[in-house]
Formats: sequence, structure tokens, C-alpha cells
Amino acid sequence: MISSLQKQAALAVGKTFPDFQEKDLDGQPLSLANYKGKVVLVDFWATWCGPCLSELPNVQAAYRKHHERGFDIVGISLDNDREKLTNFIKQKELPWKQYFDGQGWKTKLAQEYGINSIPATYLLDGTGKIIARNLRGPALDTAVAEALAAAAKP
Repeated sequence: MISSLQKQAALAVGKTFPDFQEKDLDGQPLSLANYKGKVVLVDFWATWCGPCLSELPNVQAAYRKHHERGFDIVGISLDNDREKLTNFIKQKELPWKQYFDGQGWKTKLAQEYGINSIPATYLLDGTGKIIARNLRGPALDTAVAEALAAAAKP
């Protein structure tokens, strides 16, 4: 537990979110470095997580509204069942990249970042700095809009 708390403390607002070099659900390279210059939501979630599913419409709405302006999402799934996850993604039409290793709570990235409850989200600016954590409902849309506006200023 202490290790998890230490890892979470390192992910405070104002800190840089540590990058990773992994493969996405489709086997393609996945790294936050590929999102430099974009506002990115790193979303730890699962299809079996009720609060995650309750928040999903807000996440989808923010993506649809702001994606063209430079907002993107990286999903990190804590699911165990690949087929269930891929069917869910198709059904819900989630276009953003997903990390999945099938390990549930022992998912590599969840372990690396000390995730012990989901949904856990981190909003990053174009440099990878954490500008907000665990935004819910309208707060997500507002924070994304503000981050994009700030990024557009010279």
C-alpha cells in the first residue's frame, strides 16, 4: 500500500506523467510521447467497472467535442477478457487507443502508476504535465476546453 501511495504522490498535478513504451490493443506502438502537443486524458478503466461506465458518456462527449482541436484519450483497460473488451469498444464506438494486457488489477501500467481504484484519470497538457486528476461529469469538458484554449495562446 505504501508503494502505491508513493507512486500516486509522484502523479500530482504539476508533475510530468511518466511515459511508457507499450503496444495497444491492436499490437501497435503506444507511447505518450506520440501525443506531444495534444491535450491527453489517460484513463484507467474497465468494462466491469460501474463508475467507469457511468462516466463513459462524459468521456465520449468530451472526445467528440474536442478531438478535432487537439484532444485525445489513451485508455488503459483493467479488463481480463480481451474479447469482451474488443466487443465493448466496437459497440460503444470508442475510437481512441487502448492498452490491454489481460491482467486485471495486476495490469502492468496500473501497477507502475499505483492505481488502486478506477476510474482513475489524468489530464495532461501538450508537454505531458498533469493538469488535473479524476475529473468527472462537466468538469472534464471544462478542463479540456481550458487546456486547449491555453495551448492555443502564443
